Amino acid sequence: MIRVAILGYQSLELAGIRAVLQDDSRVRIVGEGTWNQAPNIVRSTRPDVLVASHNDPEEALSALRTYRVSVPARIVLVSRLTEHATRMLLRLGVRGVLLRDDCVEHLLWAVRATAAGSLALTPAAAGFVVDQYVRPGQLSEEVTSARKLLTSLSPREREILELIANGASNPVVAETLSISGHTVKDHIRAIYTKLSANNRIQAALILWQARSRPGPKPPEHARGTSEHTECSGSVPEVRRHFTLAEPATAAQRGVSVPEPG
Repeated sequence: MIRVAILGYQSLELAGIRAVLQDDSRVRIVGEGTWNQAPNIVRSTRPDVLVASHNDPEEALSALRTYRVSVPARIVLVSRLTEHATRMLLRLGVRGVLLRDDCVEHLLWAVRATAAGSLALTPAAAGFVVDQYVRPGQLSEEVTSARKLLTSLSPREREILELIANGASNPVVAETLSISGHTVKDHIRAIYTKLSANNRIQAALILWQARSRPGPKPPEHARGTSEHTECSGSVPEVRRHFTLAEPATAAQRGVSVPEPG
């Protein structure tokens, strides 16, 4: 059973989220309220996943910075997204980023995925993440730094990093490499230390950065334009391989980077 708490500013939106989540017998709603009630709600209900609805990403970022609560996984619902906001939400520890317009389709899967330690992104957010690592000429320093960090890993640590970056859980890593779960955890801790990463998401981002192929820098007038690009839903077809999986295939597809168990 996944324990979920809901945060929002209007009773109507809380009711809508509740209605979506109640369709899954594996989900139990243990509390709901506004963001200023978040510390008390989290402390008293101990949810596995915290779902919070916001008018815009700026409001979400402000709430995350103001109300620091310790919860295994957070999912943020917003009306629109920018590349910068997506990156900042992930840096602040959010595990799920969905647009409110498509949360009916994706919220249940996202709750299950984030409860299992995965990262769940709406197609728009996934597109921004993809663009960040394939955009020519933007990542030269990051790529160089990431590749240098990876050289500090042992062959076994590199194997494990490859697996967890592809969404493998600790038990899957242990079974794949025929090692114990405790050994997997020890290797993951060593990976975090060597990469100066705090979690699997950051470690995976370093791996993805290292695989980027930076080209010549774009013209001065073109630099940074995508930093403020907004998206309210769809993304170009070229990005559609990097998106949320359908519930029926959520274990095999989607944007998934599990946290250590």
